[in-house]
Amino acid sequence: KIRILDPACGSGAFPMGILHKLVLALHKLDPQNTKWKKRLIEGVPPELQAEVEQSLQNKSLDYIRKLGLIEHCIFGVDIQEIAIQISKLRFFISLLIEQEIDDSKENRDIRALPNLETKFVAANTLIGLDADLPLKSDEIMKLEEEIFNVRERIFYTNSRSEKYKLQRKLTDIRNQLKTELAKVGFPNDKAEKITQWDPFDQNTHADWFDPEWMFGIKTGFDIVIGNPPYVSTKGVSENDKKILEKQFGFADDLYNHFYFKGMYLLNEKGILTFISSKTFWTIQTKKNLRELILRNQLLQLFDTANPFDTPMVDTCVILIQKCSNPPENYLFKYLDGTKSIINPEVYISNIEYYKNAPNQVFFSINDYNIKVYERYGKKVNKLLSQWWDKISTSKNIEKNKTRLEEYRKSLKPGDVTLLGLITEGGQGLATANNGKYIGVKKGTKWAENVKKQRPEKLLLATEFCHENHITNKIDAIQFLNDLSETGIRNLFDRLKEKYGRDIFGQGWLYRIVSDDEIADVDSLTDDDKLNGITGDKTFVPYDKGDKDGNRWYAPTPYYIDWSRKNVKFLKENSGKKGEGMPVVRNPQFYFREGFCWNFALLPKNEESKIIKCRIKEKTVNDVMTMALCSIFKFSPNYYIVALLNSKFSYNYLKTFINSTAGQQINDIRQLPIIIPTDEQLCKYKDIFDSAVKIQKDKFAGKISVDEAEEKLAEIQKELDKFVEGMYL
Repeated sequence: KIRILDPACGSGAFPMGILHKLVLALHKLDPQNTKWKKRLIEGVPPELQAEVEQSLQNKSLDYIRKLGLIEHCIFGVDIQEIAIQISKLRFFISLLIEQEIDDSKENRDIRALPNLETKFVAANTLIGLDADLPLKSDEIMKLEEEIFNVRERIFYTNSRSEKYKLQRKLTDIRNQLKTELAKVGFPNDKAEKITQWDPFDQNTHADWFDPEWMFGIKTGFDIVIGNPPYVSTKGVSENDKKILEKQFGFADDLYNHFYFKGMYLLNEKGILTFISSKTFWTIQTKKNLRELILRNQLLQLFDTANPFDTPMVDTCVILIQKCSNPPENYLFKYLDGTKSIINPEVYISNIEYYKNAPNQVFFSINDYNIKVYERYGKKVNKLLSQWWDKISTSKNIEKNKTRLEEYRKSLKPGDVTLLGLITEGGQGLATANNGKYIGVKKGTKWAENVKKQRPEKLLLATEFCHENHITNKIDAIQFLNDLSETGIRNLFDRLKEKYGRDIFGQGWLYRIVSDDEIADVDSLTDDDKLNGITGDKTFVPYDKGDKDGNRWYAPTPYYIDWSRKNVKFLKENSGKKGEGMPVVRNPQFYFREGFCWNFALLPKNEESKIIKCRIKEKTVNDVMTMALCSIFKFSPNYYIVALLNSKFSYNYLKTFINSTAGQQINDIRQLPIIIPTDEQLCKYKDIFDSAVKIQKDKFAGKISVDEAEEKLAEIQKELDKFVEGMYL
């Protein structure tokens, strides 16, 4: 009676695994197949019972077990026809190997294999028929019953001619069904889908899936198992997104939709078990999936980390029971396979941890995380509930400025707050044409690289080079040597305008900025900062991220031409469609000191598991340099830089906020911050000043990179110990 579905079966690995498990179970429950064989024969149409009983004579016990399981219990769906063909082939072979061969008999006494066309179907699992369809008439239900009786006869038929005869009969019944559907007001497009779908046509797949019309299953499945496709929203067409939006009320990574569809396909108390990406554990866009799981009953969660070679995301295995009224407080099993997937650590945990965690995140269960949760989980949850809608964007922060100021006045040492409640800031500028606006400072290694690249880049403008008799790199070097720096800038600007913005490679910089072109930021007026600088010194520091991941401090070699003309163009064209159109974000925060961090956190080892935060000087920052600045005098920027560089902050961020690689500004805003005492603040100031001095000495060439890292490692130990003592 069990009904099992793999809704994205691929080549049938999981259905085949289930077949083996069920055969083993039957072997234990009914060693001689006495009951199973009887049930199998009684389960087929009466006119086939004698034939089936005869065909099972002298067949192995496992053949009989498998035949019944394939007929009644196991189903698969996949959007790719070739995947369905491979699945059927695996099941054919699985039955074939159970048959004993008798060379003395015709066909060596091998029984023809069953027809699996209605057990594995090519269809789009995620797209179903509308739920509000008209009620079926008695005649429709009668015809539907006939369809499934004929399909069952096809499953067992040994004769090709008989199979074709039965298929023609199916066509006749479907035509009758179409007439009857019209009588009850069934929508024409849905009636067409149902009556035209032919599981025996191997070259097409259905753009919809319905277990009742395809498998005759009306009450749902007992088990839904699978490894849903790892397809992000970027891999889904706009048209498909609209369809998903209509079907589910949202459009997201496909695996999220498979969870919702899988739960829908289950009967009450049925079990869903998936291997999937574990990104849904924490990120905000997957909160709907966490809520779906918590509305039912989580039985087991297995953190399998990343055991595969190909996928770039960590995975998990989950067991969920569909349950209309789950217990308020229950235990579930958590398995930690991050160290060993073969021998995972096992914890019995309370579902209340996830229900009450900030944003109801699913965090790794261990003694350390439980301690952090018990100390900060409910506090942070309360703060998020009360304040998050007021700090989730820069606009909201400005809109609620008065209330936030009043809240900050109430804070005292020892209080826990959110980073977003004591800071402001946001993403920066996207010029859409960095080469036109941004240069590197003369005398730096970046400037030397630009000089080396210029001749090779010039040769990419083949038409220009042909017109000017530039045939090789030596010619290009000579041509460029005859030009001034201003002439070189104008040349590459003209070539980009003529041949396309990306002719030299997207974002390539060719300006080299001298000291006499750089403005003194401290002497700029508010008007200069907002609307651009007049005069000759128009370049200002530009922070466009730090690929090396320097912590504490890093000087920027980049400068942006903040001339009146450029700023006017950037502001007037911000957000417009088309190539080369900029986006100016949060200009009110340009030229303000603050702090920033690396967007991507991809630690290679334990030592690199830190956020890599550094002080941001008075610069214009670009879109990849998400920057915040403290607006609370008792938690200055240096204090926050130190906190964010601690392992505690990294662990909290990855465990309770966002376990994925990319860290958005709203992730950082959710970090819990303890308001320090004066004594604690002095300690953090000493740590910060020591670390910054080491970094400055490194960049000035006073100490080597290795020496700097060795000294910073000692500071890191001191910092981590102090933060742990403060937070735990």
